[in-house]
Amino acid sequence: MEIAPGIWTRAIEWSYGDYEEPLSVHVARPAETTVMIGGGDESIAPAVIAFAREHDVEAVVVEHAHVDHYGAVPRLRAELDVTVAAPTRDRSALSRAGIDVDVSLRDGERQWGIEPIATPGHTPGNMAYRADDVLFAGDTVVGSDSAFAADDDWSGPLAVIDARFNDADTRTRESVRRLDGLSIETLLVSHGSHVHHDASEAIETLLADLDQ
Repeated sequence: MEIAPGIWTRAIEWSYGDYEEPLSVHVARPAETTVMIGGGDESIAPAVIAFAREHDVEAVVVEHAHVDHYGAVPRLRAELDVTVAAPTRDRSALSRAGIDVDVSLRDGERQWGIEPIATPGHTPGNMAYRADDVLFAGDTVVGSDSAFAADDDWSGPLAVIDARFNDADTRTRESVRRLDGLSIETLLVSHGSHVHHDASEAIETLLADLDQ
């Protein structure tokens, strides 16, 4: 599904333990290199690879070091010879999982036209990623309709992920403030429903919820 010029997303049927919910991965071409945002889970690797092939993906950004974001990367590398990028602070965890990182991503340093935004807490190196007015949230936020959303009273389309999945839950919630003031029209999540319009307003609503 093309949601903006040069931006595509696909929700792939997926389960994690007792959770059954599509996992979304995205493709962006904000510059000359076509990049997949999110490495998917090993269990859905064939669908992830098919999506990558459709768009001639050359690189993959592992948003953070959780298996549903890197599990398909070994097969992506083997079959498509993609360049693998990931947050600097998650490289050691990825290395332990057998993922070799070619490009380290640092806060504010653009790579392939994509700006990494450090939002630690979910993992030490967790990041969101911005391409023009589209934000790829990773797990910095999730759709409030997601099975993975924290059980709070969310008044808008966004939520933070449940504390059990975070390395540091308080810091995860504080990191959402890094998204405040961004001029964002569209926000794509990995879990739950995307925000296709007025994403900056949706972020403000989430921040108001977190302040209560």
